[in-house]
Amino acid sequence: NRIHPAEIDFLKKVADIFGFSEFEFARIQASHLGGDGGDPFLVLGVTPDIADKDLRTAYMRLVRENHPDGLVARGVPEEFVQIAQEKLKAINAAYESIRKKRGI
Repeated sequence: NRIHPAEIDFLKKVADIFGFSEFEFARIQASHLGGDGGDPFLVLGVTPDIADKDLRTAYMRLVRENHPDGLVARGVPEEFVQIAQEKLKAINAAYESIRKKRGI
């Protein structure tokens, strides 16, 4: 998960070309690279003021999209399944972190 600062700069330029906002870029970066200690809200692609019910909905959507069993059933190559496993770990950790902080 080491990435050179020049690579981040390049990816930011690409994100800008494709019209991604800074928040969207940060969310993608956090979910794929872990970030710098990780903002759990970024990993889940939500803002800190999200309602608990909406938080769970966002979490469940990400779990469905990244669950290895679903990817295998769709015929996704093994290397992508392995990446999804790592993403799912980050998603689960982020959700659990927010749940603990909120007491839910």
